[in-house]
Amino acid sequence: MTTRTLPPAAYDKVTATVGRDTGEQRTATLWTHAAALVRHAHDHGLAPTDDRPAGPDGLLKSLESLADCHPSLAPLADPAVLPLWEQPLNATAWAAIEEFWDRHPALEDEHRVDGYALGDTYQLLSEEARKGRALCQTPPWVARLLLRLSLEPAMEEWGPANVRMIDPACGTGHIAVAAFHMTRVPPVRGRRPAPVGHGPQAVERALAAVTGVDLDAYAVALTAYRLLASSASVLGVSLDRVPASWPVNVTAADSLLDRTEPLLAAGTYHACVANPPYITPKDPVVRDQVRAAYPQVAAGKYSLALPFTALMLEHLAVPDGFVAQLTANSFMKREFGRRYVTEFLPRFDARWIIDTSGAYIPGHGTPTCILVHRARPPVGDTVTVVRGNRGEPHIPEDPAQGLVWRAIEEAVDSRLAWDRFQAGADLARRDGGDTA
Repeated sequence: MTTRTLPPAAYDKVTATVGRDTGEQRTATLWTHAAALVRHAHDHGLAPTDDRPAGPDGLLKSLESLADCHPSLAPLADPAVLPLWEQPLNATAWAAIEEFWDRHPALEDEHRVDGYALGDTYQLLSEEARKGRALCQTPPWVARLLLRLSLEPAMEEWGPANVRMIDPACGTGHIAVAAFHMTRVPPVRGRRPAPVGHGPQAVERALAAVTGVDLDAYAVALTAYRLLASSASVLGVSLDRVPASWPVNVTAADSLLDRTEPLLAAGTYHACVANPPYITPKDPVVRDQVRAAYPQVAAGKYSLALPFTALMLEHLAVPDGFVAQLTANSFMKREFGRRYVTEFLPRFDARWIIDTSGAYIPGHGTPTCILVHRARPPVGDTVTVVRGNRGEPHIPEDPAQGLVWRAIEEAVDSRLAWDRFQAGADLARRDGGDTA
């Protein structure tokens, strides 16, 4: 059994047991998840040493060892990020953690080392992250579709070696890791040769191309770990053998309000891809700050997804850059979305509107849609719309193979194939005219 098949109550139970010792739920979550991360590193051969020290003190030593592997992993030994050194565990709490991960390992199989189970597990363990910051990880199949409609055409237009992408609400890194793999081995189109994605140059290029920012410092550290774990796995080395000079572009910051963070510099990214939080800020000070920074979209009891759209289209994207997001469709139905729909979105080149409200996306109880725009005024008079007729008749065993999701992917595939055929025909006509 993988951790993703467990009911949420199982995670609540273990954090409640640990929380009785630490006295603080956030610390209990971090102790529990850090133990899974250390196991992941050792069981996948990523740790710098083979032996995993035992007990809570051994966990702290393992975290310090991992933090020394690469500069981007330093937060794993930072008490401000992981306050474990200040709140040690007793034997009962540690035994509960060990027993839980013995029975429900947060691991992929030997062919998958990039930590999707670790990312999902943090969401399930951390009630604070789920309710306070609306952390909701993007399933891999959803991330792939978002990237196909944004990062992939960006690579075709600017070239794989030149493209940069950002997820400004990256959580534990599901979209960032999927983007890493796509930039490392770009899709093959036409007759150009298949790229080589296993060498050091391809891995370094992919790391440099991907950026992630999030409010949650531990989630950001986990994203950095997953990107490095993916890199080390491709290269067949442990984490300490990944060159320290290779960039891992992730940081903890407020993407909506921080204008001093270098990774949030204006006009930097060819593809901006996100599944931003759908909630309204609970803190009235933050709510008013965001409203003042994004007056064109943050009206009334706004959803944070709307200012994230404005951030990506108006600030982060290069001219003509691609912006794709999975977002709540509440803006279509409620008053706060009126200005967004009638005044803001018409200023940009809409490419896709996909109704995903009928698809079963685990953890996403809110009806959603996918929006894809380019950071430029509208071009042409065509927007591709995939409309939903009905929802899933039952919860699919494999959500990626659900009837609704498969219908969405088939509709996208059909349209993309037609667009490529048309582009090829137009090019052939132009070439023929030039020859004549």
